[in-house]
Amino acid sequence: MFRIFFTSLCFLLAITYSHAQFNESAADRKYRRATQLYQKGQVKKADELFKEIVRLSPRDARIYSNIGKYYYDNNRFQDAAYYFEMGSKSTVNGRQSFALPLAKAYYRAGAQERAAAALREFRSNAATPPFLLEEVQQLQKSIEFSRLVTYNTHNVSVTNLGMAINSSYDDYAPSFSPLNRDLVFTRKVNGIDENFFSSRLDTCGFWSVAEDMGFPLNSASPESFQNRAYNDKYMIYQKCDNRSVNGWERGGCDLYLSYATKQGWSEPRPFGYTINTVAFEGMPSLSADESALYFVSDRPGGYGGKDIWVSYFVNGKWQVPKNLGPNVNTEKDETAPGIAADGKTLFFSSNGRPGMGGFDIFSSKLLADSSWTMAANLGSPINSGFDEIAGSVSLNGRELYFSSDQPGGYGGMDIYKAELPKPFQPRPMSIVYGRLSDFETKSVVTNASIQIDALTLDGKDAHLWSNKGDGSFYIAMPRNTRYLVNIEHTYYQPFSDTLVVGAREIDTLQYALYINGYEPVRQEAIVNTYDFTQFGREQEDSICLDLNQVLQPFSGKMVGIQVDAYYSLADSAQLKAFNTLLMQCFYKMGIGEDYVQFTYKASEALSGNDPAAPHTAAPGKVVLKIEYYNPQKQE
Repeated sequence: MFRIFFTSLCFLLAITYSHAQFNESAADRKYRRATQLYQKGQVKKADELFKEIVRLSPRDARIYSNIGKYYYDNNRFQDAAYYFEMGSKSTVNGRQSFALPLAKAYYRAGAQERAAAALREFRSNAATPPFLLEEVQQLQKSIEFSRLVTYNTHNVSVTNLGMAINSSYDDYAPSFSPLNRDLVFTRKVNGIDENFFSSRLDTCGFWSVAEDMGFPLNSASPESFQNRAYNDKYMIYQKCDNRSVNGWERGGCDLYLSYATKQGWSEPRPFGYTINTVAFEGMPSLSADESALYFVSDRPGGYGGKDIWVSYFVNGKWQVPKNLGPNVNTEKDETAPGIAADGKTLFFSSNGRPGMGGFDIFSSKLLADSSWTMAANLGSPINSGFDEIAGSVSLNGRELYFSSDQPGGYGGMDIYKAELPKPFQPRPMSIVYGRLSDFETKSVVTNASIQIDALTLDGKDAHLWSNKGDGSFYIAMPRNTRYLVNIEHTYYQPFSDTLVVGAREIDTLQYALYINGYEPVRQEAIVNTYDFTQFGREQEDSICLDLNQVLQPFSGKMVGIQVDAYYSLADSAQLKAFNTLLMQCFYKMGIGEDYVQFTYKASEALSGNDPAAPHTAAPGKVVLKIEYYNPQKQE
């Protein structure tokens, strides 16, 4: 996918690459046979046949140009450069005719000094034709960028996700869900059929074998470049081969939406004509707050080729899209936008800016005045002389999933995970998932107003509504921030809570609301006692499992948790480590610091002469108490 063709070579050599134009000589027949072998995967036989063709016609410029172009189009840039070099030396006027394609091949092969020399050769022999001037200038800038390797190389790792995900076909457009811990991506089989596949990441860090996601997401039409909401309740994606009856609402590729239901994904529906037109629309990316939809289109009003546009969701409707402007878009193609969870950092691919070769991944930041910073190339080793297509960014802002056809993969485009260089990392975010329910009946509470006010300077205010279907809500929040949550509903008592967003990817909140006039009874209970001298960090999972079991019956009813620790002075370090483990478990259960109170009593205060000291208060013990609401009305 995303091939770059030698339009300039056709002009320079004044020949046609179509086999229909060849005279059927022995060399021509062998060339056609070689390409057929290559397409069947018999690469070595094809290579040998190409060499034989050159021996048969050592002075034929079209042979060198066709073989070189064939290798170039199949991403074998070093081999392409070899044949262009031979053509340059072996044919009449070869130095001038092959100089530009030779410069391109060396540039994509990473031989920047040779590329620069070939381009100088081209520019020195004759004036550049006007229609090639822009292309030559772009190549010059890209070569200069790539030559500055020490300035554009970052000390980060790039990892192929392996054969469980990647195949001999093209695998691309990955998006990772922090909620389901799965990766959904596009696989193109035989260069035609595009479908969605998914793979799940287990607790040991291994990916399951990718599986076809099936109907109704996958159909006889090509589906690709999906993007899921952070609550995994719906998916927006690109679907092609569409035509509307009236001929103007939809074009060949459009954006579609599918909802998650209990039975699976719903039948996909196209966006309205505000988004979809007869032009190309695809490659969507939805912001974490669901207020902005970024996508790619070649509709009129852009800067040329495919541009990135954004539509904002206002008063229940998607507004007329806006072009992101010249700091992002160029006269060539910008594709595969991915907006990070911070809503301000955009990653995308482009072949219209200086880079390492082909499509490179770039980044741009949204400013306060709604403009974008000048796009910056992510550099090596993420970008290469091959095509890199942007994907999704992790919530912590440190990892990028993307696809590339660089050598060393399993065939075609493969999916990779890379560390993002620090200058390009978006702000770390957490996703807060919440659900509102009736305290007494446990039924969901819908259409409640949720006002979130930041208590720290680097936080952000927000206003949400609980979902009409299941009473849920979610929001992306900057990490290590504090908020005041106020919930209001016509039929329920106002509710307030302090929310602390820590360093975890996901926070879960369960809020039980009291219907107007309801007065619950507060009670206390001891739910468990631990001997902290018997626990180590390796037992964290068992402690968390036990806490989950003993606190589960009080879910939605707890007012607070008290941890009473009785210790001897010699055990203080061990007690501190145990309480840290307890707090980690509470965090995993969605219980913040504000709900937990620790009290410490040294053994000196527990004299054996004190008959009031409880049996559980022996040194080495931790007593877990809770205060909770009893679901019954006051008498």
